[in-house]
Amino acid sequence: MTRKGQISRDRIVEAANRLVYTKGYNQTSFADVSTEVGITKGNLHYHFKSKDELLEAIINYRLAIISDHLDHWNEKISEPKEKLKRFVKMLLNEERDIMRYGCPMGSLNVELGKFQQPLQARAKEMFDLYQGWLEKIFKQIDKKYSKSRSNHLLAMAQGAALMSYVYSDKKILKDESNSIEEWIDSLN
Repeated sequence: MTRKGQISRDRIVEAANRLVYTKGYNQTSFADVSTEVGITKGNLHYHFKSKDELLEAIINYRLAIISDHLDHWNEKISEPKEKLKRFVKMLLNEERDIMRYGCPMGSLNVELGKFQQPLQARAKEMFDLYQGWLEKIFKQIDKKYSKSRSNHLLAMAQGAALMSYVYSDKKILKDESNSIEEWIDSLN
């Protein structure tokens, strides 16, 4: 693929990612994506033969962003508890979008899990990436509970995102983030 073709493909994936987050996978059409990017549906089909193929690219895009964040946090933060707190700060950094659309990982997994389990299995990889990273961090604090604690932290973060979305209340997100950080501080 030429550099220009790759740039066009990247623009499509970025626009489709945003549409899938804000509208949902099943409510986003090729026409929506082509309109958003400003290309013809034929040009879109040149890059992606099916909507499922486009979703694969979106998931790969999201996984790359998550991996970059985790690598950056590992590089910049040495203390395990501070790394965990940085994970929690994502909630507050994405507050506006979470309040309006929910968690991008959670909402996609819920939507796909109802009727499109094969696609959901692929989307679950986003959770797997965070869970694996969190488990490694928790092992630095206490090896015995690393798996259960990593799952607990993911569950608390997802619960905070869901509740603040349902009630459209940013105070829930802030309060729950503070509670999660207090829990992290209490760990031995």
